[in-house]
Amino acid sequence: MKTWTRRDLTIIAVSEQHCLVIACDSCGAVGIKDWDVLKIPPRYAAKFTARVALTEVMCSGALPTALTNGVACEMNPTGEQMILGIQDELKNTGITDIILTGSTEENFFTSMTALAITVIGIAKKSDLRFGQAVNDDKLVLFGVPSVGAEVDLDCAGFYTEISHLLSFPEVKEIVPVGSKGVAYEALTLAALSGVSSKLYETRIDYIKSAGPATCLLVLCGKSAVGKILEYHPAGIVIGEIQ
Repeated sequence: MKTWTRRDLTIIAVSEQHCLVIACDSCGAVGIKDWDVLKIPPRYAAKFTARVALTEVMCSGALPTALTNGVACEMNPTGEQMILGIQDELKNTGITDIILTGSTEENFFTSMTALAITVIGIAKKSDLRFGQAVNDDKLVLFGVPSVGAEVDLDCAGFYTEISHLLSFPEVKEIVPVGSKGVAYEALTLAALSGVSSKLYETRIDYIKSAGPATCLLVLCGKSAVGKILEYHPAGIVIGEIQ
């Protein structure tokens, strides 16, 4: 069985035409327990942890088919609230046919909220959106890096944008930006193709953590930029491939 990685994704070939795409994310010290650092309801902690893994899989061109949640807390009330948060996020994606399973900690009392989520998707190999960056390709950013208390709890994610961007043949790759920041993801995208990236001067902090995928970085051909911004004016051209 052939396996390989692309950034934070693991890809497993299951046939000549199809593969599994796996992403995971974790969250700790975010909740309402005594030792939590960021005090928000656990429902939101789970919602945004699920968002990271779901977004990573969907950006690759795969369809999420299973989601597992490892809740390192009791089922009632923390686990129940986290499951509700995951279900909230699945509604945002518009995906209705997905397996949801998980586990909780019932042996010991916990004083800090913790959660791990894994999402498994399936795709035709030909549908995977892992493109080769070449000179004059552009980097388009959606969203603003936000982390911790800055994150908009009511934000519904980028699922609509992802679905539409994947319909453009000139869009070579879509990368959710998380804790490593925009500059890191731009550098990595270029390095995977043996080229380099140049970021333009803007008001955006390229080094700052983007928390739970609060930004999308899009690699596309130069000819696609106008069309992308016509449909999605919130996007900003922040750099290019050299």
